[in-house]
Amino acid sequence: MKVAIIGGGLAGIAAAYTLLANSKVTEVHLLEATGKYGGRARTDTTSIPGFAFDKGAQYIQDPDINPLTQIAKALGFDTVEEDAKYLLRVDTDQGWKDESTTTPPVQAVVVRIQKSYDSAKEQPNVIVSEKPGKTDDVELFGHATSTYGPFTESAETWQYIAADRAREAKGGDKPNLFVKKGIGSLVAAYGQRIKPEHGSRYVEHFDTTVAKIAYDDTHVTLSYNTTTLTVDACIVTIPVSNLGNGSVVFEPVLPLAHRNALKVLRLGSYKKLALRLRTSPAAIVPGTNYYLTEDDPAGVWQCYRLPYADDVLVAHAAGNFAAALDGLSDQDVYTLFKTRVQAAFDGVFFTTGKAITNWSSDAAAHGAYSYSAFNGGGPDDRDALSARVTLGTPVKRLHFAGEATNLGYYGTLQAAYFEGVRAAQEVLT
Repeated sequence: MKVAIIGGGLAGIAAAYTLLANSKVTEVHLLEATGKYGGRARTDTTSIPGFAFDKGAQYIQDPDINPLTQIAKALGFDTVEEDAKYLLRVDTDQGWKDESTTTPPVQAVVVRIQKSYDSAKEQPNVIVSEKPGKTDDVELFGHATSTYGPFTESAETWQYIAADRAREAKGGDKPNLFVKKGIGSLVAAYGQRIKPEHGSRYVEHFDTTVAKIAYDDTHVTLSYNTTTLTVDACIVTIPVSNLGNGSVVFEPVLPLAHRNALKVLRLGSYKKLALRLRTSPAAIVPGTNYYLTEDDPAGVWQCYRLPYADDVLVAHAAGNFAAALDGLSDQDVYTLFKTRVQAAFDGVFFTTGKAITNWSSDAAAHGAYSYSAFNGGGPDDRDALSARVTLGTPVKRLHFAGEATNLGYYGTLQAAYFEGVRAAQEVLT
């Protein structure tokens, strides 16, 4: 059996290992649009010398159930347990102060969102909560600290359906694990081991963008770089944003149900930046995450110093705020954050070394991670809720995999791994 995998992220890597473990698979071809493994798990090791800036996933989430925990041990990647605290950084009449995330006005917003979610999750097609009628610091902080807010979902509470989130599986009990060399570096190293382990049965095609996928009951033919490849089955791990925007032509077109699923499954916005510190600011305690509001565009920064790399200040933004930041130049985003953080904290000075993401304009992704968008219809309409399952359903010899097809852990690397294995097992049956 000859199989192709489109996409060299963790889903594609996991699929390749699963296929190659079966003797009836004679050839596995992995086609990746960029020049390296990793997908949306990428580590920038050059912009800030000596610091691994993870542009995608930040840590090994749920390490007691995440396969990357054992992979990190096997490959000799050192990890550090997350021991995070969370505080609001608030501009008061007495100056800037740290406040608990459960301060009553903010907690009232969190409780309101929770109550709305509890009600909305009982119906298949209802948003988590309504869009707030005003935008002030309390409202911004409440959405930022809510477990249903953009830092969790990469979308706003009024953009995605509650019933999708309600299917989320229980996570592990152990603290998340930072990977000192970067989780993107770990995923890339895992992919790089496939060829040495499996030799000529495995063929890598980097810098290869698949333009057309023709399929029937027995074969799949891929067209790329003026070349074609015909295989017995194909696993597609391309992000849903690129599947849905017509970047790849399917012949025949995908079934209507799959096309509708791709209208629902979207990638939200998430932005990260990092700046090397010239001094060690006492006001920013390593391991503590600070929420800090921004005025224009309105949103919330989450910033921190890592305990094992406390000379770097890392900042996150998510949802509509991240999307707005992606519309600015990198320099303008740096300036915006520097101005805000230096106003809010004493003793913050920067030196050379900076890194930033812009997932919105990334040609291989066009977004961060998936959410099931509210796309109209009545509250009992199950079409949107079925999108993940529908997309994961094979179409003849085509199989789809990635974090977006997973119900319990979507938006995570373990979801990508689980789905890559699942699709490969389907090919083998």
